[in-house]
Amino acid sequence: MIDTDKYEGHKTAPWRWFGNIVLVDADNYGLPLFELNGEPTELDRPDKQLITDAPLLLEEVKRLREGIKQLIVKVEGMSTGYRKPIVKALKEMIHNE
Repeated sequence: MIDTDKYEGHKTAPWRWFGNIVLVDADNYGLPLFELNGEPTELDRPDKQLITDAPLLLEEVKRLREGIKQLIVKVEGMSTGYRKPIVKALKEMIHNE
């Protein structure tokens, strides 16, 4: 499990690439978040940690989705009146694949 408290205070999405600079939106204007080949401009510790951990977060999402899929299979085998709504709710959790 990933400790998400270390990301508290990060700049929120959407982030956009503009050349070698990542921009974060603010009233339709992009504020520089950091430069890839230059000095950091506004990159705070939570932002750095979030960017660094992005691959770990993606793997965690994949792991959780796989767990939900396995749970769906188990629930589909149940003989209870609650089976259909449970399966529906679980499938909705992973609908963005």
